[in-house]
Amino acid sequence: MATKRWILSLLPVAMIAGLAACGSGAPVQNQPPPPPAKLSIDFSTAPTSPLPLNQTTTMVAEVKNDSKNYGIDWSLTCASSNCGTLSAKHTDSGASITYTPPVSLPANSETVSIVAFATADHTANVPVSIDVTAFGSTLNGAYVFQAQGSDFSFNPYQIAGVIVLDGNGGITSGKQSVNFFDNNVGALLSRSDDITGGSYFVGPVGRGTITINTNDTDIGGNGVETFSLVFISNSALQIAQMDFGDAQAGVSATGTMDLQTRIAIPSGGYAFVASGFDIANQLATAMGGVFNIDSPNTISGIGSVADQNLGGTLTVKQPLSGTISDPDPLGIVTLNLTVPGFPTTDFQFTGYILDDTHIRLIESDNIDGAGVGATAGLAVGQAYATGTFIDDTSFSGTFVFGVLGVDMSIGTPSTLTTAGLFTVDGAGGVANGFTDTFLQSNANQGTSGAQIRASFSGTYSVDKKGTGRVLTTFNHFLPRPTPPYQARFFFYLTGNRNPPLVLDGGDIFGNYPSLGAGIAYPQVASSLTFGGNYGFSFTQQNGGENDGTAVMTAEPTAGLLSGSADSTQITAGDTNPLDHGFIGNFIPPSSDGRFITAEMARAGRLTVLLRGLAEAPDLRLRVLVGEDALDRPVDGVFTTDLLDPRRYLTGGEIVLTGLMWRRAPADSESFVAALTAAGAVALAAGDAALGSVPHDLVVACQRHRLPLFEVPVDVSFAAITEQVLAAPLPRLVREGFRCLRPLHMLEIIDWVAPREPAIPCPVRRAHRAIIVVPEDPRAFRERWG
Repeated sequence: MATKRWILSLLPVAMIAGLAACGSGAPVQNQPPPPPAKLSIDFSTAPTSPLPLNQTTTMVAEVKNDSKNYGIDWSLTCASSNCGTLSAKHTDSGASITYTPPVSLPANSETVSIVAFATADHTANVPVSIDVTAFGSTLNGAYVFQAQGSDFSFNPYQIAGVIVLDGNGGITSGKQSVNFFDNNVGALLSRSDDITGGSYFVGPVGRGTITINTNDTDIGGNGVETFSLVFISNSALQIAQMDFGDAQAGVSATGTMDLQTRIAIPSGGYAFVASGFDIANQLATAMGGVFNIDSPNTISGIGSVADQNLGGTLTVKQPLSGTISDPDPLGIVTLNLTVPGFPTTDFQFTGYILDDTHIRLIESDNIDGAGVGATAGLAVGQAYATGTFIDDTSFSGTFVFGVLGVDMSIGTPSTLTTAGLFTVDGAGGVANGFTDTFLQSNANQGTSGAQIRASFSGTYSVDKKGTGRVLTTFNHFLPRPTPPYQARFFFYLTGNRNPPLVLDGGDIFGNYPSLGAGIAYPQVASSLTFGGNYGFSFTQQNGGENDGTAVMTAEPTAGLLSGSADSTQITAGDTNPLDHGFIGNFIPPSSDGRFITAEMARAGRLTVLLRGLAEAPDLRLRVLVGEDALDRPVDGVFTTDLLDPRRYLTGGEIVLTGLMWRRAPADSESFVAALTAAGAVALAAGDAALGSVPHDLVVACQRHRLPLFEVPVDVSFAAITEQVLAAPLPRLVREGFRCLRPLHMLEIIDWVAPREPAIPCPVRRAHRAIIVVPEDPRAFRERWG
């Protein structure tokens, strides 16, 4: 019992000691509060990558532990000068932002970097990369290209070749042949070069570019050649050579590029035409005929024939013989022709094979500058039809033809364009013909430039030897031209539903001397309509060579045209070859398919007024300056983010801008002064970049009396453009197009099907139209109404 009592008495002592310690005067150590949470940022919604060029992507970033809710600052960078746009430079945390890719890329793809910064502390940031991709995969394989034109000193220029595209915007190899004036030796030369690389780009509406690299610094000084393109299908494109980027070739040319589908050893008959310049005789020339490869590598002369128009002098129905090599791995052949009856008898061509029946030709016998000529053209195989064209029944049906060439009425060659249609009856008769022919310098009608727009009939005769050569005479023109006109053309039949080739034999009376070469398409459509999306190329000579490619939409119900062109020249002093918008109107084709009445220009004044845009309920434009000037008419629309866009304006436009040019308040004065100096009628500024229209821009527009509209963030510039284009244009009753400057000929190739969301506009092989244009539209209107 004593032990138990001792334990019990010990417990109160321990408790008392503990209480004494708590009540003493010793200091107490408290635990520190937890540190504040560190600022951080991350994406809650990441952007899409890879991203097609014609799509946008949204993203959302969130800042954590931002007690004052400062939000997020955004940056966008890339390796090129145009990275696209972000819909805002600053957002709240958790707010979405949209990235829009640029209109074009330097190659098939580009990586852009977007960084989201916590506004409160930029050391807290999160980057993301987006791979923007174009549509290079639509072109893959070996493509044969050819173009003709001139250099800037009016020397003849031709190029043909084959390039291998990798399906991802790259050119891996190739070969080309060029006829050009070499300034280093002061003479025209033929040159063949290896293609060492390059790139290509195809945009969402089918427009694009090609850059070819060679090691030949004689061509343009740096061995770089650039082309615009229009995507017709993955096997056919229209191209135009022009300088942009690093190119310094100093040439302008237009042509085609086609997928090489098969390299076959040529055999049998081939119809051919070629045109250009005869160096030996210093004259413009065009030739045509049929060469028959009747044994391996040999053209014996049996079943072969040739015609030549040399400076307006005809040499016809001459025997032809020669040789042709086997194709190399790229499909290149050497064709040697001998025509004893021609003033110059021997010719050498390099041929680039497309398939079993098509070869692109370029003359290549002038390596040392003392050769024969600088010409280029096309050969089309007759295959199983070789030798079967034995009477007039071989040529029948309705054909639409077009010829480009030379007006020989003055010493210096100038442009000839002729197009038309006719029906041959299979018995030697031509009926229901109609032509539009323009000779740039012929003065025999009392004006500078002769125009023949008339119906005609005529006769034709098929070579009884079976070559496929057809001599035609077009006469009985109504209204009758003064002085009279009687046209001679040679057609070379190809059979197999391929179009015949055409050689212009000039005017039998000699009043309208000319030469040229072209093609005639069978008119097979049961219903002749014009509507939808088109790709086309064009060429002109109007004080300087101008070539280009374009896409165009024709709206048949309203009769409206709109599109975008890439061109060597658009207006005087214009140095930018790419991306020129155009608008116009048209009247549907007549029953025989003769092309529409049309106007394509910035010239024809639109009836839309600024007031119509200000009051359009779907645009919701806010007038900031110029309430008293809303009755100004609008002649066009131009979108820009250049600080000084004067060289691209012709007057009368409403200018649309995203304000990306503004780096400081003083920039507003410079920008508005440039617009008013160029004749712009108004400015519409978007809010997306800066959040609102800056006050300094308002002040500048007030100072220069330029109407200013504020465009809501959710209204696209495309909607404003469509509003302008929807306005009715004046109905000008005249044949052909006028595209900013008078164009001589357009060849509209095929109908473009409706757009798919992620590929360029594909083209269906359905429609083709050849259009010629008056050199002097005013004189044309006065003469024909």
